Amino acid sequence: MCASPPLGVPDGLVDWLLAASEPADALEHVSVHALSGGALTLGFFHATPRLRDAECGALRLSRRAVDGGPLRGYVLQSCGGVLVPRYHDAFIGGAGEGDPGVA
Repeated sequence: MCASPPLGVPDGLVDWLLAASEPADALEHVSVHALSGGALTLGFFHATPRLRDAECGALRLSRRAVDGGPLRGYVLQSCGGVLVPRYHDAFIGGAGEGDPGVA
């Protein structure tokens, strides 16, 4: 999630996000990075079997934080997931070129 305007990182934001997540979201970790200009990037790490499930959980949680939570006043600019190819290659039986795979 990327959000703005430049309001700084609210105190207790990570704890709020972890507490506000739903069990089905399988949220394991949250990271917060303040960017130049005051925008925030939030990183959500979900232990879900499908990327789409993680993206949907991150979007729901981001909207809650912006609509009525500690990020009220921010604007949600984007929300999406990133695959880690070497990790996912191990699940489909193929490792990247020159890559021994994931143990």
